Amino acid sequence: MSNLQWFLVIFGWFSVLVFAVGVAYKAIKFSTMPQNLRWEVYPVPHEEREKRHYGGSYMEEIDWAKKPLHTSLAGEIAEMGSEIFFLKRVREYNPFGLWPFSMAMHWGMYLLFTWIFLLLVEVILKVSAISPITNIVGIVAFISGAFGCLTLILKRATNSELSLYTAPVDYFNLLFMLSIFGTGILSWITDSSLINSRKYVEGIIFFNLSDVPPIVILNFLLFELFLIYMPFTKLLHYVAKYFNFHQSLWDDAFKDKGSPKDKRNLEQVGYKFFWAGPHSLPNKTWLENAQDLVLEEKKK
Repeated sequence: MSNLQWFLVIFGWFSVLVFAVGVAYKAIKFSTMPQNLRWEVYPVPHEEREKRHYGGSYMEEIDWAKKPLHTSLAGEIAEMGSEIFFLKRVREYNPFGLWPFSMAMHWGMYLLFTWIFLLLVEVILKVSAISPITNIVGIVAFISGAFGCLTLILKRATNSELSLYTAPVDYFNLLFMLSIFGTGILSWITDSSLINSRKYVEGIIFFNLSDVPPIVILNFLLFELFLIYMPFTKLLHYVAKYFNFHQSLWDDAFKDKGSPKDKRNLEQVGYKFFWAGPHSLPNKTWLENAQDLVLEEKKK
């Protein structure tokens, strides 16, 4: 192989390694961060079915603190699935009509990773029978993702109110993803069978990369750069969602005195903060603020 081909092979493996390590690092970091304030907003998906539909709680029961807590992991998974795969809260609460375009972008990315996975299955296990399915998944991913990214850029840029909430990095992220989907479309147009994409993946896996068209190389290089970039940006929100939902939004567990969570709470209320205001005493701990603060309203 040429020097360029060796570089492409090494860079392909390097991008996967950085992605895996980066995601693991971020997940560990999220899990060890200080505990969030509990929201206790009902309904909570892990409640039993009969309480879940009206927003009930185990605390409604007599002597609830003495009874074992029954939770439904399936309820949480179903609720998280509706958010991850169908963007439930974007559809219900976003006032700018972004839901169909955001769905197209997200599903384009989901299908892109699925396409890569199917290509890996084909070249590693020599399963050519699924090639038609792989091609369809790839083509739909490119078209859906490109449509979603392009329309989200236009929506954000042309809506004066929405543009106030859009930072330059948001445009960069959408353009980055659009470049992946766009070069994917071009590689499909020049090679309807996507055979060169298979050759590229096979060459990376088996360290024997052959000549493939430049547009295919560019498509995969952009994807590999994206793998390196994603774990260290807000695009990793799919990992943060679990901690946000499970440990903040849905945490209604009874706090047992002396439990690990109780000890963490005691440690955290000893943290000092350094801002001033009518609701805070600077250079005091959270506990001191809660015990000693006298608000103006209380003086009257």
